[in-house]
Amino acid sequence: MMRYKDDPRQIAVRYASYCEKCQLRLHGTVAYYWPGTRTLLCSDCGEPEMRSFHSAAVDEDVYVGKGNPF
Repeated sequence: MMRYKDDPRQIAVRYASYCEKCQLRLHGTVAYYWPGTRTLLCSDCGEPEMRSFHSAAVDEDVYVGKGNPF
């Protein structure tokens, strides 16, 4: 899968932050970060979003011929 600068990624939160959706305090936990929008989501809120992103990215790679579907 091709990786780009603004692709979302999983990070370890080192500073006091809050989940964008549920306002859960995130400090010393793992969360999902979207650099393009500077959005930080907890693992519960971010997991479906991350799965959707990865699914679309793999589909795009297969569509343009850079990935093997099997």
